[in-house]
Amino acid sequence: MKVTLLQGDITRQATDAVVNAANSSLMGGGGVDGAIHRRGGPGILAECRQLRASRYDQGLPTGEAVATTAGDLPARWVIHTVGPIHSVREDRSELLVSCYRESLRVADELGARSVAFPAISAGSFGWPMEDAARIALGTVRSVVTQVEDVRFVLFDTAAYQTFQQVLQGLGPTDEEIAALLAEQPSERWERLFLLYDGLTEADLQVSWGSEEGPYSEPLNAVISMLVGLKITVVFDWPAWRAFPGGNGLDQAPVADAARLATTLIRGERFSDGTIHAAIQNGTFHAILRRLRHWYEHERQ
Repeated sequence: MKVTLLQGDITRQATDAVVNAANSSLMGGGGVDGAIHRRGGPGILAECRQLRASRYDQGLPTGEAVATTAGDLPARWVIHTVGPIHSVREDRSELLVSCYRESLRVADELGARSVAFPAISAGSFGWPMEDAARIALGTVRSVVTQVEDVRFVLFDTAAYQTFQQVLQGLGPTDEEIAALLAEQPSERWERLFLLYDGLTEADLQVSWGSEEGPYSEPLNAVISMLVGLKITVVFDWPAWRAFPGGNGLDQAPVADAARLATTLIRGERFSDGTIHAAIQNGTFHAILRRLRHWYEHERQ
């Protein structure tokens, strides 16, 4: 997926779909919602009224998404989603995440390959722009979708610069990380798995009082090979909680295994026992298992 940031008017995007930061009534409003209805013409409102008379007689729930015609817009469809109002007393971030996930799900159902998003909830709904950008970009990049081109169309310079800074801080994409891993020589991968397969239960034990360090020489060799494969050039991943004990990593992109390895190895610098805990709860083994599967079946 290609993610692009633009400053401008979302109603002028000739994408397959544009996402409308709608209100629950689907009857139009201010900001992006009003602009899309004004430029898109009465066809959008007519379909929204049909939706209110059938599927959404109580309004479109927060976090959900639904599509209509794009009317006179250069896009083919409008995907309407209702963002949450920001609250300092309640964490509503999952609802904002859902707006992006559901919008992409609807886009896949439509067969859309290009989608333009606004900064959902970051206007009159009061969501802080930096956090809105982090949620938007992080969610879109993590969703499995057939959409190939995602554009975030920001109305003003401040919003554009904030999204730009957050995007730069997120580090490389899944595709970029996979390409980085593929650049490493086969000999290094084979050596890593040979060393890993040779680990015994004793090698995985920790000796905190040892002068040689807490980890055994064979385990240190495996860790050194991970570093040597340049996995740890990727960023420290804040979403490591997505794979508690390594669960789910087998079905995730190999980039997530690289990110998780990075988090553990860098985390060890600041907290003794990070890798030991990962061994005990299965995360360490899940990382090596996912890397091996990628090497043997997915590497190009």
